[in-house]
Amino acid sequence: MYGERVERVRTAINERALVEDLPVSLRHVCLACADRLNVGGGGVLLASTLGLGEPVYATDPCSDRLVELQITVGEGPAVEAFREDRPVLVPDLSAAGARHRWPLFVPQAQSLGRRAVFAFPLLLGTTAVGVLEVSRAEPGWLFPEELADAFLFADAALMVTLEHDLIGAGGAPAGDGEGLAGRWSEVRRAVGMLSAQLEVGLAEAFARLRAHAYANDLRLADVAHDVITHRLRFEII
Repeated sequence: MYGERVERVRTAINERALVEDLPVSLRHVCLACADRLNVGGGGVLLASTLGLGEPVYATDPCSDRLVELQITVGEGPAVEAFREDRPVLVPDLSAAGARHRWPLFVPQAQSLGRRAVFAFPLLLGTTAVGVLEVSRAEPGWLFPEELADAFLFADAALMVTLEHDLIGAGGAPAGDGEGLAGRWSEVRRAVGMLSAQLEVGLAEAFARLRAHAYANDLRLADVAHDVITHRLRFEII
């Protein structure tokens, strides 16, 4: 039965790639996963030099915003799965436990129309090198069959990541989210500029960038763009 499940997941991914006449990529893994799990969308973040992970693909704008939000506020299911090397399954974001656990993330995730979020680490041994996250508009658990499939899609995402040597590479391969790669290239560049300007380490510079984005209700990538185009300067404190 396990072998049959593995084959079904592999076939679902391969069919996505075959339609586009392209090698299997994270794009195909995410799209097949979202379809098979009957969720609103999903995405992948991978380990990066900035510490919180970096988005490399999202199936839709909402999933894109959801992952970026978690990196901005430094909390949420994907960030927790990445930090703690374990799945984080949240069937109802409106539950008191979720609001207490992630007070910054939950209200904004709900404003994006998401009510349930499930994050699966991409485990290399016992260490997460990334996360596959899916979400949907209705609360509720994944069915057992869907949950079993989700772990296999996470394994597939890990295999693609290793095959393309994406860990810490700062972007996805061609066709796998060039927009995301471009935006996060600017984030890394802005962090480097802030680090030099403020004479602080990269971690503190990234924290300052994220704090400004959150405090002003701006996207992290937009703040980064303003920094590298010299429209925004930070004061030394």
